[in-house]
Amino acid sequence: MSIAAELAATPPNALAARMARLRWSDFGLDLGSQLPRRSWASRKLHFDRDCEIGLFFLPCGQRIPLHDHPHIHVWMRVLCGRLRATSFTWQGPPLARRSGDAVLGETSPVWAVLPEHDNLHELEALEDVAFLDVLRPPYIDGRVCTYYQSTPAHGDLWHMTALP
Repeated sequence: MSIAAELAATPPNALAARMARLRWSDFGLDLGSQLPRRSWASRKLHFDRDCEIGLFFLPCGQRIPLHDHPHIHVWMRVLCGRLRATSFTWQGPPLARRSGDAVLGETSPVWAVLPEHDNLHELEALEDVAFLDVLRPPYIDGRVCTYYQSTPAHGDLWHMTALP
């Protein structure tokens, strides 16, 4: 059974522990050959009605802009390199509160994004980085990822403006 098929079959309560045991070498890929020159790239490993699994690659200094995962649970495991994850939690759209700012690397715990917490986030590669995402459910049934621009509102709230 492939790693992706095994992860897809793993119950949610055991997924973080299983992902924590994964190493970059388990995937048999060369990071340099996966990195785009600019921006970011991904490689889909699994997709079915219940789960989507992908590897993401960011060169140092590149970002995945502020975005959401509507009504989706996401487990993320950094396999090599380091990145900064800045997250926000909706307080009632269009306002959100910054809920996290963490540097994640290959020794970090699996990062979980819940539909009701940390669901808006931006990722910045501090080094060339590869990470694994498991999404449950996947982007089906009208779910779409939206990108946002954040501007300070009042107090510790941020105004989120959806980008076209």
